[in-house]
Amino acid sequence: MLCFRPSLDNVVFGEFDPAVHVQPIDYDPNLPLYRALDFGFVNPFVCLWIQVDRSGVVRIVDEYVRSRATIDAHVAQMKARTPVPEEQVTSTFCDPAGSSVNDITGTSVIRELRAFGINVRSRRSGILEGIELIRRAIRSGDGQSKLVISPRCPRLIGAMECYHYPESSRIPSELPLKDGLYDHPIDALRYFLINHTRPAKTSARRY
Repeated sequence: MLCFRPSLDNVVFGEFDPAVHVQPIDYDPNLPLYRALDFGFVNPFVCLWIQVDRSGVVRIVDEYVRSRATIDAHVAQMKARTPVPEEQVTSTFCDPAGSSVNDITGTSVIRELRAFGINVRSRRSGILEGIELIRRAIRSGDGQSKLVISPRCPRLIGAMECYHYPESSRIPSELPLKDGLYDHPIDALRYFLINHTRPAKTSARRY
């Protein structure tokens, strides 16, 4: 109304630029295919389909976001939208909290997914660690971008633009606001980068 330019002071990914990072890309059968999940029921369940090309560019080719549905409904959609048979998916990464056992059902989300044939993997990490990996993908130290998102992912694109820090706190927070809207697609992307860029184990040997 006042014709002011929108402020980026409080956003987490201020260097994200749709003109650079959003491009019409499709699934490439010559590259491995990954999925990344963030769990939710009232808050959205998120699945991202991701590939990494030979130069290290992370390519998000599709997304699925849905609230108030059961795991079997999510699995049906995931399998229907995955362009290869399930056994050809290189890996599916998820929130490690999904291993927690529900007091009512006596099982966990990860166990349910595995029962449906979804081979999920997870690794514990801090939020800031994953955010830093996303920032490096958006723009690395040499100024290059290693992130491309398909226009078929409007929820992730919106999250990249709007994910922000709390505004009302007197003491600035290093942790972004968990608003139940923008944080879930970002969390799914974090889980992928944390697991995909996991450093190799080191070992000591005697000579």
